[in-house]
Amino acid sequence: MHDFIEPLGNWNPQLLRELKGRLKPQNILLATAISVLGQFGIFMYFQTQLPNSVNRIADIYNKYCTGKPLPNSKEPLCLPDGLGNIVIKWQLWSLDRFIYLSIIGILILLLAGTYLLISDLATEQRRGTLNFTRLTPHSTAGILTGKLLGVPILIYLVAVVAVPFHLWAGLAAKIPLGEILSFYGVLVGSCIFFYSAALLYGIVSSWLGGFQGWLGSGTVLALLMLTKGISTTSYYNSTTWLKLLNPFCLIPHLSASSFNESFATGLEGFKWFSLPLGDSVLTAVGFVLLNYGILTWFIWQAWQRCFRNPNATILSKQQSYLLTACFTVLTIGCANYNSIENRSVYATPLSENLLALSLLNLLLYLCLIAAVTPHRQTLQDWLRARPKRGSNSKRFADSSLVKDLIWGEKSPAVVAIAVNVVIVLIPLALFILLSPAQSATGTNAALKVNESRTGALFGLTLEAGLMLIYASLAQLLLFMRTQQRAFWAAGTLGAVILLPPTIFVVLGIGNFAPLAVLSLSIVFPFAFLLNQENVFLLITCLGLILVLLNLQLTRQLRQAGKQIKGSSHVTS
Repeated sequence: MHDFIEPLGNWNPQLLRELKGRLKPQNILLATAISVLGQFGIFMYFQTQLPNSVNRIADIYNKYCTGKPLPNSKEPLCLPDGLGNIVIKWQLWSLDRFIYLSIIGILILLLAGTYLLISDLATEQRRGTLNFTRLTPHSTAGILTGKLLGVPILIYLVAVVAVPFHLWAGLAAKIPLGEILSFYGVLVGSCIFFYSAALLYGIVSSWLGGFQGWLGSGTVLALLMLTKGISTTSYYNSTTWLKLLNPFCLIPHLSASSFNESFATGLEGFKWFSLPLGDSVLTAVGFVLLNYGILTWFIWQAWQRCFRNPNATILSKQQSYLLTACFTVLTIGCANYNSIENRSVYATPLSENLLALSLLNLLLYLCLIAAVTPHRQTLQDWLRARPKRGSNSKRFADSSLVKDLIWGEKSPAVVAIAVNVVIVLIPLALFILLSPAQSATGTNAALKVNESRTGALFGLTLEAGLMLIYASLAQLLLFMRTQQRAFWAAGTLGAVILLPPTIFVVLGIGNFAPLAVLSLSIVFPFAFLLNQENVFLLITCLGLILVLLNLQLTRQLRQAGKQIKGSSHVTS
């Protein structure tokens, strides 16, 4: 054991520290017992689902039987063989066991693992040991790896003990070994992604206190529950990209089990830029792992920034541009590209694709605003350093300022968010112009409105204005003197985004349809395609609001700069 521990400690001291604190005999025995008893309980539960007798007065119907079902029932009739034993669909029974174990394993690994990681990080922050870890000479990637491998080690033990039983159920269900192993690969990739996100969330949300773990695991559960119902066999749009983050979608033979009504199908029929990636297990698994890999890389970059310097922004402006470009390509590729003339009854029109993209882009922009917007102290440091970079040439100063606003680490984030908006809008504009649309001479007026390229381009303008307003408002709130700046910014943005449409939905104000569409457009910028009246007035109002917010931000920055210069003169 010493020969094993010493090289492990030399390779990753953080991992050795985590293992020493958790791999105790009583913990190992408890985790093994929980796993074995859980497997036994699942096996006995499925035993009770089998029909148990042929000596009956009435017929027996069971989903694992082989007879014909009643007209109003989906359970087939149980038929005996020559010896009087009921003929059972053992392959379906084993497949249901395999699916059931897969679902429970996903929930335990992702929910329990994220909760343990977030709680462990919160405990270290409360005790002050996290600051000690920051001072160690070990690499940030090594510390992150040690956390990922060490903190959920007992959860890993529970899963490893269950692998033989799970593998036996899959092979008994005639599932190829390659598909089972590919599912294990997706599960490993999802654990790395969700665990890395949990550690990043834990280090940037210390102000939540002991509520961090519950909120983080609850968010993961909500994501799994919402995305499992997104179907791809007959209907898909850009929101299907969220399904790729859910390992449920690659459980082998999910659609052939008796759970196919409770859970949507997997990635059958999924296309990306019209490429049928869902037709092959290899391409589907590869694309899912590619998405996990891209997102995990950005999370690790953010972790390395925030771990060593808690006051730094989560992402640099350069990293935010790269993230936006990758996200835009991935999500636009999931849109439905069928033409109207050849579209099936389930295919989505242009407006519905844009509504789905606007929802995903809203999530992206909110994450970017939180990731690149600096707080008050960082902006003060930037203002203090600005005179040192200045020049007597006004032209040089202006060009230096623009460059700093686009690439600088500590400068205000409004210009950087504008650059991210442009990165999103250019591919979206191409998508609108190249997508098939209903001809103006068409007979269906609803399609003419919904498929209007002009209206969609107005929607892009509206989306750009809204996101810049959100970014300007967030930067103003994060420049306040109060200590709860992040709380005020999050609460205000949430109210601005959700409160107007909620009021109209709850009150049911039907006589103010334009106002209702306007409020809904705050969340879905392309919703106003249903009512394009007064669109120029709407865009003009948003432009005025944006100008006023940025004038106020500029005024506050100038006042703060004068105060800093005055204090520096007094000190000198």
